[in-house]
Amino acid sequence: MGSSSFTRTEDLKIYIEGPQKKKRKFQCSHCSSYFSQSGTLKRHIEVVHEKIKKYTCSYCSNSFSQSVNLKTHIESVHERIKKYTCSYCSSSFAFSGNLKKHIEGVHEKIKKYQCSHCSSSFSQSGNLKKHIEGVHEKIKKYTCSFCSSSFSQSGNLKTHIETIHEKIKKYQCSFCCSSFTNSGNLKTHIENVHEKIKKYQCSTCSSSFSQSGNLKMHIESVHEKIKKYQCSTCSNSFTNSLQLKTHIESVHEKIKKYQCSTCCSSFSQSGNLKTHIEVVHEKIKKYQCSHCSNSFTNSGKLKMHIESVHERIKKYQCSTCSSSFSQSGNLKMHIESVHEKIKKYQCSTCSSSFSQSGNLKKHIETVHEKIKKFTCTYCSSFFTQKSNLKTHIETVHEKIKKFQCGSCFSTFSKLIGLQMHYKTHHQ
Repeated sequence: MGSSSFTRTEDLKIYIEGPQKKKRKFQCSHCSSYFSQSGTLKRHIEVVHEKIKKYTCSYCSNSFSQSVNLKTHIESVHERIKKYTCSYCSSSFAFSGNLKKHIEGVHEKIKKYQCSHCSSSFSQSGNLKKHIEGVHEKIKKYTCSFCSSSFSQSGNLKTHIETIHEKIKKYQCSFCCSSFTNSGNLKTHIENVHEKIKKYQCSTCSSSFSQSGNLKMHIESVHEKIKKYQCSTCSNSFTNSLQLKTHIESVHEKIKKYQCSTCCSSFSQSGNLKTHIEVVHEKIKKYQCSHCSNSFTNSGKLKMHIESVHERIKKYQCSTCSSSFSQSGNLKMHIESVHEKIKKYQCSTCSSSFSQSGNLKKHIETVHEKIKKFTCTYCSSFFTQKSNLKTHIETVHEKIKKFQCGSCFSTFSKLIGLQMHYKTHHQ
């Protein structure tokens, strides 16, 4: 009956369980298995029930229950023989089972291992196990030997050690010389720096950002005004950690790490150094007044100009008299010079002193240096002060006589002329 054929599955079943079962006269005492030969039964008991591993590898300490398993071990581990090649790609494997898993997981995308806790599915049982342990059971069995950090997967531990402790930057940017510890940081760098991608849009305003973290900080600091970073030295709080760090370094620690390359000035913030270079060395006046042609080096000076010159706002009131000023500095000078009579600007040539540096400068130019920088447009006369030039033009060229006698109708161009007239004719 070696070449028997069957028309029905029932006949095949009777054939197998009938005469064939009778031929298998050696039954296992541990389970319900039958064998046709005593030697086969013996091997079954040794391999399955007694777990005897009498085939030892000559390369390592591993041992196996069957010679075929030893052969496979030597070929795959020591000889690196990968005789099972994928028909879809160039991948090859030592075991047929691994090839099958590869085809199902990579090419056929079969995910037959379903998570019982969520909707996730996987192509391999090992990946499902890792998912359950890491995500649902929160098992972190891989501990870092450098610190107390622990991870659910060995790959995450390896990445942690390389990036945090060994500082390995194996991800190289193809556009510049920058390198990064992980692929995520490299991707973020390319999108931010080279591609200028700003995919995170603020729902309140038109601002957009390349990173979700920057969008979050923008919303908290600009729109929600959240200041969760508290200074431990004073009562100030800030919207982000960078502002707090800058505050501590500049205000409390007095650290000025930004040095001007042109002069010896140093600053606690890079922005202040930039402003210093533009204002002092480059003389850049990028803040243009919308009312006139004046321009200024910073927005504060432009604001003061508009308030004092165009809007005539004088919000700084003197507490001693009714005088008011558009700038706090002018109020301070007024109090010191008019009320306190403070003359802190001393002339180095004579004993004269002045309440303002501008007055000291005028004194030196007119009295000691005899500088006559104000020229008359009608004649060749020069004057040390602008007021003297004005008086000259009014009296000599325009013949303006603004001093009138109160007793008669006589007028004079100078006050001294009026005084002489009064003494001569009316006293």
